[in-house]
Amino acid sequence: MSNCSNFNVLPTQSGPQFGYNICNSSTQGANSLCQTLIVNSAADFCLWGSPSPDGSIGDEEAKVVAYCTQNTHGARPIPGGAITGLQFMKTSAYIQIVGFIDNTAIGLAANDSGGELDPHGADLQGNPLGGVVYSNGTTDSKDGALAQVLSWNLFVGSGQFCVKICDNSITSPNYCLNTYDLVGCEYNMPSHVQNGTFTSCEGDLQDVVGIYTVDGTTSTWSMPATLESPPPFTPRVPASSNCQTFQATDLFVFASTTSGTAQATGTGSSGSGSGGSGSGSGGATSTSTSAQSSALISIGVPPALYALGLGVIAGVALVL
Repeated sequence: MSNCSNFNVLPTQSGPQFGYNICNSSTQGANSLCQTLIVNSAADFCLWGSPSPDGSIGDEEAKVVAYCTQNTHGARPIPGGAITGLQFMKTSAYIQIVGFIDNTAIGLAANDSGGELDPHGADLQGNPLGGVVYSNGTTDSKDGALAQVLSWNLFVGSGQFCVKICDNSITSPNYCLNTYDLVGCEYNMPSHVQNGTFTSCEGDLQDVVGIYTVDGTTSTWSMPATLESPPPFTPRVPASSNCQTFQATDLFVFASTTSGTAQATGTGSSGSGSGGSGSGSGGATSTSTSAQSSALISIGVPPALYALGLGVIAGVALVL
């Protein structure tokens, strides 16, 4: 499809939408205004970012655009080396990715502290307005096909990001609450992520945000309008298992085409944590096609979608 149409909103609603949802090879590139987010695996996901350089989430949340690790979604590329560590977690109710990123790689000012994006927003039209999320990794997906995700949230800023997409079939409890935006990734998506390490794990379910247990007593904390002190509890990090550790070049296509100096460490392992420790920034060196294939398939990317990741079919068209 060569033409892209905007998602129209009624005149009585806020808008119009800044970008579009029909995203394919004709929209792929640094100037894409695609507002369709894909979250599939540790190797294949997108983040919301500013459409213009030195942006801030507070100013741009209604018109953020998609930046992706693969070049098949009609969006803007996340350059190699921008992501310096992550932990992908697949559970029985949601998929979650927590990681570290160079703010400027997704259009944000280097010092932007960021914020939350979600399908609701103050005007109930979503941040971004008209933005949608798809995945082939939830239980709603059939035979590896992309399915729309209705409940999700994403934080980005201060050199970090976290995104969680919840299965549509599980509505209670709600693991994708959008009412705790002031406490960020630490409380909304607790993890063992470490900068310099790239892991993909299976995991137990986290506690519902705001619900905590101390000395056998379960309580609920409601976030105030202004956060003057930390919540009265430390979030529990769920146990993880079957963890595999990868190099950045095993995961990201763009890492093989962007120069840099640092690599993640490890060649595949299992355990209950998020892998080894380390630090690093910048890009990574190239890897072979066969190595990429093995890594992508081993973390659950179907071979057909791996072929898409190499650009065999350059574009995915998604229509609301």
